[in-house]
Amino acid sequence: MLHIILNSLARRRVQSLATVTAVTIGVAILFTLYLLYLRLSLGLDAGERRLGADLLVVPASTIVEPEALLFTGQPYNVYMGKDIGARIAAVPGVRRVTPQFFAQTLNETCCTLTGATKLIGFDPTSDWLVSAWVKRMPGETLADDQVLVGSGVQGFSGQDATILKKKVRVARVLEPTGTTLDYSVLMPIDAARALTRKVSFFQVFLGQDRAEDLVSAVLVDLDDAADRTSVVRAVERTGNVRVIQASEVLARLKHQMQVHFTVMTGGAALAVAGAIFQLVARFFSLAWERKGEWGLYRALGATKGDLKRLIVGEALVLTAVGIVPGLALGYLGNTLVLGLLQKEKAFPLIEPSGRAVVEGMAGLGGIFLLVGLLATVIPARQSSRIEPSSAMALADIDG
Repeated sequence: MLHIILNSLARRRVQSLATVTAVTIGVAILFTLYLLYLRLSLGLDAGERRLGADLLVVPASTIVEPEALLFTGQPYNVYMGKDIGARIAAVPGVRRVTPQFFAQTLNETCCTLTGATKLIGFDPTSDWLVSAWVKRMPGETLADDQVLVGSGVQGFSGQDATILKKKVRVARVLEPTGTTLDYSVLMPIDAARALTRKVSFFQVFLGQDRAEDLVSAVLVDLDDAADRTSVVRAVERTGNVRVIQASEVLARLKHQMQVHFTVMTGGAALAVAGAIFQLVARFFSLAWERKGEWGLYRALGATKGDLKRLIVGEALVLTAVGIVPGLALGYLGNTLVLGLLQKEKAFPLIEPSGRAVVEGMAGLGGIFLLVGLLATVIPARQSSRIEPSSAMALADIDG
């Protein structure tokens, strides 16, 4: 039976190739979108768990989008007086605060890291977010020449690196968090400030102030019973600041992602509909084109069940042959898109588990195989009505 199926498909190379190509394109598009959606969803879910603060307070002059500050690796040099932290801590409803100081690696001439990478100086005495990783280290401390490296940071090797011409030791590579930490290098705040004093580039942003007197952001953790709206208004009155609510930013980012994927899925649906139409049309035409061939098979002793198995077998072979390269192309396409997103550090991305990838492959394969089977319903029904005598009455047997 398999030999007959393969021989039949080989004699119709153009039709078979067109059907396989349509299936391949449909599977590739859907698998690319599936993997990308999976990575973004995991990144946003992890980001929601790892934000670590209810509010992010930055200078009012900060014009970047909140999403960029919370979830991307783009470096921003913004500063305000460090006394803002004490004023925010005094606001009713605020449980704790911790400052951060931003810098960046500039370019490869100063550093071993690839491109401009965000440096975040944190305060070991008040921090609760970064310290969770530090406490997992032997000694539970981070020296001034030690750094923590985000999972998405590229360009360093081994345990040593150079940052702004200073040699540092990589104490730990962080687990993926789905936040800006994935694309950042973290160090004690005093060490980060010391680096900016040695590089004239930062004087443009620091002005006449000393780095020791400045912070870039203040992370705020609220009491569970606090009225968020009232606290936000009170924090805004503490100085010339901008208050970013992490939960609102995350919700907005999720909504934007859903809208984008809805649009992309619509385009993918058109391509998949074309593949399905090609598959259905391919086998629907069999009922009219191959009556003579099927009649000859019946005359040679084939049963109605044999004809049905022949039709279903052709559908499954064509679909399966299209699914395999489609999954490979989909994985490759996702890798290319992922590379672009990681280069721009524009979205939180986390690698899905092997099980989730396999489940997606199995699901897509199963859907297209089911479509292939449904496409044979009509020709299979027509084949059961073919009588051996029709082989002598029809002259449409393929040679």
